[in-house]
Amino acid sequence: MSSSSDENTRVKSPERKKVRKGRVRDVMKIINLQSHESGEDCGCKRLKCFETVREVERRKLLNHLNSLESVTEQNTYLCSMISVQNVKQRRSRKPEEEAKGHDSSYSYIVKVVREQVCVEIPICFKAFCSIFGITKAKVQYLQASLKFSGTPPVDKRGKHHNRPNKLKTRVLNDIKEHLKSFKGRSSHYSNKKTSKIYLPEEFNIRKVYTLFVEKYPHHKLSYEAYRAEFKKYKISFGYPRSDTCSTCDKMNAELNSLAKQESTPEIKQQIKDLETAKKLHLTKAGVFYERKKNKKIKARNDRDFEAIAVDYQKNISLPNITTNDVYYKRQLSMYTFNIHVLSTGQSYFYCYPETSAKKGSNEVMSFLHHFIINYLDKRVKQLSIFCDSAGGQNKNYNLIKWLHFITNKSNLLNRVDITFPIRGHSYMECDKNFGIIKLKTKMEMPRDFYELIANARAKPSPFQVINVEEDPRIVRDWAEFLKDPIYKKMCPFKIQEIRELYCLSEKSYIYHRSNYNGLYSKGIIIAAKKKGQPQNTQVTQTPCQGGEFYLPNAAYEGPIAISKEKYSDLQGLKKFCSQEAQVFYTNLPHLT
Repeated sequence: MSSSSDENTRVKSPERKKVRKGRVRDVMKIINLQSHESGEDCGCKRLKCFETVREVERRKLLNHLNSLESVTEQNTYLCSMISVQNVKQRRSRKPEEEAKGHDSSYSYIVKVVREQVCVEIPICFKAFCSIFGITKAKVQYLQASLKFSGTPPVDKRGKHHNRPNKLKTRVLNDIKEHLKSFKGRSSHYSNKKTSKIYLPEEFNIRKVYTLFVEKYPHHKLSYEAYRAEFKKYKISFGYPRSDTCSTCDKMNAELNSLAKQESTPEIKQQIKDLETAKKLHLTKAGVFYERKKNKKIKARNDRDFEAIAVDYQKNISLPNITTNDVYYKRQLSMYTFNIHVLSTGQSYFYCYPETSAKKGSNEVMSFLHHFIINYLDKRVKQLSIFCDSAGGQNKNYNLIKWLHFITNKSNLLNRVDITFPIRGHSYMECDKNFGIIKLKTKMEMPRDFYELIANARAKPSPFQVINVEEDPRIVRDWAEFLKDPIYKKMCPFKIQEIRELYCLSEKSYIYHRSNYNGLYSKGIIIAAKKKGQPQNTQVTQTPCQGGEFYLPNAAYEGPIAISKEKYSDLQGLKKFCSQEAQVFYTNLPHLT
């Protein structure tokens, strides 16, 4: 970059400070840290500092100092531009025994980038103070640290042990025990299991503090002290979104970090590469939504074709009542699987408590099969499915075998394809449906939950609720039914890399690819037939579609028992419910 172009480079003015929330002293620390302002011209005739260091360069230096996140980081940055030397020559105007000479002398520089090269420019003491907006005392403090220790000073404010108002160990232990008593939900969307829990969205720190004061009235603890201690624990309010993208978050964090560093050719190239990678990632994510949009249009114009979006809703806890005891007790989980028809907007909700079924691949295959048999237009011969990449539910070998079975064995459909999104970008119509349901409504029993969903929407049509609890045989053991000897024990290709997959009735292959464009690969999942091998006999006597084939056995022989601890907590909560609800919770199956 030429010298003239450097002079004409436009430097963005500092961004307007955002409104900061929190304790006043914490906010003031941040404001003081980022409020350095440049001073007047030093008037230096020897070095001509303000002429040598251009205005645009001085602004960059000051902006970088204000962007540092702590006093220690600022001290380190400033000390990197101060050099300490021994005094070479003394010219005392007093007798040697009366003179007070300096032991060391100091020189100052600033580092700027010119023509893609880092240049060190010497400046005077006054210019150093003026450019960075610091006082003479601050520079003397930095000089003393460099002189006696050779290292930048470390900010020790708030690190002393003389704290008369420090919370006692007994109070800290009570806070810890109180927070552990809350039965929050862990994030089932995360890639790795963490100890972080999520409390209901209507909760906040003030309410938690109020409950603590009610339980421990003998502690004279202020809200500010409790709030400072609360932040040390891994507790959040509300529930994590299922479509947050870790890749986007990581790239944004790296870009923000690079933007704060000194601009060099290497840093510029890293920023450019990251921005390109981010753009490519978002482009791939947009392809999923574009495919879904096109299939939706096609489904409206073609009677032989239909497209659906499927997803599980977050777990709902019952009883959903206003008493504070709810936050300390385990509750009954309600599961909801939504199938949304893209062409008509009709939406089907398969709802059931945790005592009726689980949330695995058997449930997903069973609900999809039940939907095809009972609700899909009989004229439809091609079905397109859009869903997230949850390995235990949608993206697994069991579902692939089922897709092949309904096209090649049962002849329900001629073609089925399934499209998976880029991880973190799976917001679909199902999520919009879930957002309509007012989950803060009081609910005591599963029946109340079913009625809430049925009445949540009027246009284009009400949600249709399928009560799995009333007909538990909807959930069948497809995983057992589709294993050897019908299909291979192991999938011959990597499942987690797949973006698109389809099956045809006239072909025995599984066509798949790991991107949204390019050639499909073929895989055979049918097991080789062995000589004298008996036919699979694990079927019920329930024919499907005029006796063309038989359905698998029911997945569960009876109700699923909940844990002894959860049953005990529910017995403590039922006293806040109606008489009918009390009978329901009393009769729940449980372990003894």
